[in-house]
Amino acid sequence: MSILSIKKLHKSYTHGDNTTHVLKGINLDIEEGSFVSILGRSGSGKTTLLNVISTLLSYDKGQIIIDDNDISKLKTKKINTIRNNYIGFVFQEFNLVKDMSVVDNVATPLILNGETFKAAREKALEALEKVGLAQYAKVRPPELSGGQQQRVAIARAIVNDQKIILCDEPTGALDDYTAKEILDLLRDLSKTKTIIMVTHDEEFAKTYSDRIIMLVDGNIVKDETLRTHDFEKQESKKLKEKNAGFLNLLMYSFLSMDIDKKKFGNTFRTFSISLTLFIVVSVINQNLDVFTDRYLNFFVQSEAADKNIILDFIYQFLEQNISSLIQVILYILIGFCIVSYLFVFTINIINKKREIAVLKAFGASQEEIAILFMLRPIKFTLAIFKDTLIYTFILILLINRVFDFGSILIADYLEFFINMFRVIYGVLASLLINRDLSYIDFHIHYAHIFYIFFTVLFLFMIGSLIPAYRISKSDTIRMLASE
Repeated sequence: MSILSIKKLHKSYTHGDNTTHVLKGINLDIEEGSFVSILGRSGSGKTTLLNVISTLLSYDKGQIIIDDNDISKLKTKKINTIRNNYIGFVFQEFNLVKDMSVVDNVATPLILNGETFKAAREKALEALEKVGLAQYAKVRPPELSGGQQQRVAIARAIVNDQKIILCDEPTGALDDYTAKEILDLLRDLSKTKTIIMVTHDEEFAKTYSDRIIMLVDGNIVKDETLRTHDFEKQESKKLKEKNAGFLNLLMYSFLSMDIDKKKFGNTFRTFSISLTLFIVVSVINQNLDVFTDRYLNFFVQSEAADKNIILDFIYQFLEQNISSLIQVILYILIGFCIVSYLFVFTINIINKKREIAVLKAFGASQEEIAILFMLRPIKFTLAIFKDTLIYTFILILLINRVFDFGSILIADYLEFFINMFRVIYGVLASLLINRDLSYIDFHIHYAHIFYIFFTVLFLFMIGSLIPAYRISKSDTIRMLASE
């Protein structure tokens, strides 16, 4: 029985006024349980054929039927469901998400299919056991060898019991010994799966495949069956259209939000300091008379002002314009924060193009990808505000004179420590209970922090949503395939 039927399939690419016909009326039936290798020179159309079969690349005309589902007659949501349930991908460059653990990489298709994280990870561990890598579940892909990473990619391709495994040059980045191990694994999987492999290595194809298809200039010129082998018939899949769900997307957003801290560390630090100054200057502005009396009173000494015209000018200027200056400083700081964020996050999302392509390959819709990237700033914002709160707490202690050095000068050490305790207690209490206390002059309240946090978070989320949605709409399959 054919699990995949292709009828009169045409595909072309248009570049300006030039149109290149890549697939020219392909007719092909692939039986369930086959190990099929597609051979051909560069430009013959073999990778394009694989991409069209994947349902990620559109075609001009013809039919693709996967297990009695005619792709040309289905809506995008249904196609995403078929791709998630039927098609697994193994690529030359592995295309694993580098800042996620191995087990979460493998669990991705299940998470996108609405499985709970617990169930998805349990099934992912089972898939890793099948490829002999269960012991590496918690490490990240860069810590593994090329062959191990390819095994992880294979585990991801079978974790949702996908019936068709599409392999684009799966051994191209491996040495011969490791390549044979991977092909042995694929051969073993063909007892229960249908393997379709694009390769340039004819010797490997003859050794491991049941059938070889040769493409030349967009046409099949050779279709040879080499051998047959026993196939364990599987039950037909019952397709259920499932969404990843908001909770899954929220949890997933926390898994892969690492940003190159070597490259953007200074930006993050500046961002935290800017937010700190924004908060502290706002607090000072609310108690400007106290701040002026405590820290600027040397300007108001009439004798000093009379003797120094510069001091007098500074005092007059500050007295008349201090509030306006503070407001300008606040807006400059928050504007700098927003610009910094847009710069860092836009670059980060561009760097995540390959990950977006992987998500699409395993059935994620454009809307789900956009929501996922919109949620990712939550983790980023929490990290920024953690540092911001630490810096703010220290500055608020200082402007409340947590260190009363006057007591040290007169050797009243008890008063020094009592004042320190009083200020620390006053700042913490005012922050937690959202009330002004008599122990301190400058108060910071959690309501003020929350307001700034959610304002910044909203701007971050909107700033992430737009580029992520635009990238998800683009033709990302070309990033995954080896042309």
